[in-house]
Amino acid sequence: MFKLLTTFATILVVFLNTCQPLATIEGYIAPEGRTKFDDDLRDFVEFIKLQMKCGYEPAGIPPLAPFEKEFTKFNIVGSMGSFKGNLTNLIITGLNEFDIVDLNWNNVLQKITFDFRFPSIWAKSSYKLNVLTNMLGPVMSLHGDGLFNLELINLRAHGSFKLRPNLSGGLTVWAFNIKLDLESSKSKTTGFMDSVIYSKIFNSWAEEFIRLTFDENAEGVSDTVEYLVVPPMNKALQNISMVELVALIMGLAQDVIPSEAIC
Repeated sequence: MFKLLTTFATILVVFLNTCQPLATIEGYIAPEGRTKFDDDLRDFVEFIKLQMKCGYEPAGIPPLAPFEKEFTKFNIVGSMGSFKGNLTNLIITGLNEFDIVDLNWNNVLQKITFDFRFPSIWAKSSYKLNVLTNMLGPVMSLHGDGLFNLELINLRAHGSFKLRPNLSGGLTVWAFNIKLDLESSKSKTTGFMDSVIYSKIFNSWAEEFIRLTFDENAEGVSDTVEYLVVPPMNKALQNISMVELVALIMGLAQDVIPSEAIC
């Protein structure tokens, strides 16, 4: 999802200087507080949702609808212990199936405000896991080998960021603010401790851990997203001026937005 946010934020800045009031278009009645730019912005994001099937190789963005990865390792060490293992044939669906709750540009504050809601993000893979933990007192060794299955339900990503020119003539993201809210999660992982009962306990623990992470460590979650998202955004924008960005996709902004992905 972090790559998703990076992709949106980078492309959306193209439109900042193309905004004109809806009232200036003959026959168009503007909703209060909205501009034609805001509507164009929404239309373009709908096109980006289609393009997520293709990814964008020059920027290192893989296809995201779905996102697939053959193999990845993880090694997490924290106060609760160590978690080591791997995921095989990982598939994440739902990254492109989000609703645009709010998306607008404030010309006075030079700020983009966004609010996206993801009804369902579903991750599946085969997994192997080895755990050393002291969560229950003495250090315990746990293991898992089965199918990883996790669904995030009604994930909301909302916030804002501002843009300013940098010394190289490009753009810099600043005052980045994001908050993630999660309604619930469902874990249906199998193979934990080679036991159906232990797998059910693990799934309950995973759902509770995710809930506590979002509810009680919201600031930490936001800081992590900012750490992952802002540097790639700045790297992508550091040598690109607003004029160059506008020239790049002005055709899409002014013409009919394609209804199919262009890969």
